[in-house]
Formats: sequence, structure tokens, C-alpha cells
Amino acid sequence: MGDILAQALRELGADRFRTRLSLLGVAVGIFSIVTALTLVDAVQQSIREGFSAYGGDVLFVERMPLEPDLDDEGRFCWWKYAARPEVSWREYRYLEEQGPGEAFTQIAFVRYGASCTGVAGAWRLLVQQPLAAGRGFTERELSSGAAVVLVGAGVKDAADRPVRCGDPLWIDGVHYEVIGIFEKAGTNSVCTVDIDQVRLVPEKAMRAQALRSSILLSDADEGKVRALMRACRRLTPLQRDDFALNRLSFLLDEMEHLFGMIAKLGWIVGFFSLLVGGFGIANMMYVSVAERRPQIGICRALGARCRDILVQFLGEAAVLSMLGGAAGVALVQTALLALRVFDIASGLPLTLSLRAALSGLTAALVIGLLFGFVPARHAASLPPAAAITS
Repeated sequence: MGDILAQALRELGADRFRTRLSLLGVAVGIFSIVTALTLVDAVQQSIREGFSAYGGDVLFVERMPLEPDLDDEGRFCWWKYAARPEVSWREYRYLEEQGPGEAFTQIAFVRYGASCTGVAGAWRLLVQQPLAAGRGFTERELSSGAAVVLVGAGVKDAADRPVRCGDPLWIDGVHYEVIGIFEKAGTNSVCTVDIDQVRLVPEKAMRAQALRSSILLSDADEGKVRALMRACRRLTPLQRDDFALNRLSFLLDEMEHLFGMIAKLGWIVGFFSLLVGGFGIANMMYVSVAERRPQIGICRALGARCRDILVQFLGEAAVLSMLGGAAGVALVQTALLALRVFDIASGLPLTLSLRAALSGLTAALVIGLLFGFVPARHAASLPPAAAITS
């Protein structure tokens, strides 16, 4: 192995332009592959973190479905849902009374307003971010509609100053007391509520007209929840549901196709670049075989087997391609460091994973072995006498 590595390094210095051009193709190919895998890993991690912060297993009972209902021409059939009623307080109370146990474990009612969000019940299903200061709602405050509010870390008062616990806050003409402040959440890939700007109030305290409403359920059995909602709305067996049961995990399932396409695109672009680098390595190895024919003949005359010569040249091709692969991985790491320095794409956890790096190096190794096999086979098949006298 030491001899193989030493000979590969000598090849790097023998014809620098030819060698660097060949390795550049491998490096560009590996750069494309590792970049695509890194991007996919970052987006997936960001979405999973969003699910953990927002409750990925929470079931939403709403008017509109997350999954679009498309007709034969690919248009979203919004008119099917325009006449649907919003989820009501009466339905929330019905589920609260009939459903606990096998149907679900916790339930919350949410009304989304323009200036604040009203909550009732297990409001933690909506915002699971921990509190940095203060406390949460009490049962009495929720049931009586007390004028208290929980705010995000970015909420400011009328004087454009960050609010503190105990400060007054005017929302839609109503005076609320700030009782708790959430920790700074930053960018969230899936959360429909900006936690840093959220204003949570008891649902009964809301004065502004709600834009929409939802019922949130944890550990819910969709079949049993659907049966309860149909019973509450008195739908006959022949009538279709006039409500939607949504889970945020649906988004992750749909995005898996996008992730796969990004990864495949990276592999396709990288494949063509690797082909260029592979042909360069093959050409470089053919030239090396031609220049070292006397050396090959002497080795054969001294007892070297064909397999020894094959392994020697195949190992050199693999080492050269791995050097190109390592250069591609280093380029990706350099690009990621530059993104961090200039604070670009700060919303994504862009980190070079071990899986992406190993995938790139493995692809480089395979290319080196594939394109180095024919020149190595040619070197191993040279007759000793003809090789020495050539």
C-alpha cells in the first residue's frame, strides 16, 4: 500500500496539468453529489426540528385540507370547500365530552385572529416552545376569558420596546397583562405560527373576528375522531365529510419526493462530471503504463504475478480518484464555512454530514476502480520480454 501511494503521488508530480485536469473532473462531480446530499439533509433536519417544536403528531380538525384536491386538469378544487362551515366551539365541547380516552388524549380549541390567537384547553399543543419568563395560562383564566396574554420573544409594545412580564399590552382595543414570554424560536420550517411574534390570549377574551378556527388533538385516532365529528354534524352515511383532518407529517411525506429529486439531480450532474474525470484517470493510467513498460517487464521477470501488477495500477487509479474526491468534499466544507461567515442561509442547519462525505468518497473510489481496471489489466497482460525491450 505504501508503494501504491508513493507511485500515485509521483504521478501527481509527473504531469501536473494532465493530473490536475483529471482530478478536477472527479472533484466537481463529488462536489455536486455531496452538495445535493448536504442540502437534502439540512432541509430534512430543519423540518424535523419544526415538527418537534410544533407537534408533528398533532391532528388538526379544520375546514380546509392540507392535501390539495385536484381535478383532471390539475386545478385545485377550492370551491368544494368554500361552503364548508368553520370548526365551532360547540364541536370542540362535543369532542371534549365524548372523545377523551381511545379517540385522543388532549384537546385544544384555537381561533386565529389578525392580531392575536385565542386558545382554550391544552394550548401547549399549539406552541410547545418553553417559557423564558413568567408562567402559562391557568384553567381559571382560560375558562373565564381573563385579559392575560403570552407573547413571543420578538413582541414589542407601542413604544417599540420589548415587552416584559407584568407590562400592559393593548390588542384590538383591549388591555391585556403579559404573564409569560416564550424563548426565542427563530425560523421554523413548518410552524404556521410565528412563535417570536405570537400573542396567545384566552379564546373567550378575543374581541376581533377570527379568520379561521381549528381543533387540535394529540395521540388521536383519525377514524374515531371522524366518527365523532360526523355524529356532531349529523351527517348521513351518504354525505361526504364537510371537515378536514390534517397532520403536519403529511408535509414531510410529500417533501420526501422533493428530497429524492434533489438528491437524484445531484447524482446525475455529478455522474457526468465523474465520467469526465474517470476518462481523464483512464487516459492518465494508459500513459503511465506506456512510460513504465520496462519497469513492468523487470518486475515480471523477477517473479511478479499478473495479479500484483493489476493491483499496483488499480490501486494507483483508486488513490488518484480518492484524492479528487477528497478535494470535492473539501470544496463543500469550504463553501459551508463561507455561508456561515457571510450569514447566508442561516435558517438551514447546513452541516457536512458523515453520510454525505462517505457517499462522495465511495463514488470517487468506484469511479477510480472502474476506469482504472482496463489500463491495469493491460499492464498486467504485457509479456515480460516485450515489455523490457520496448
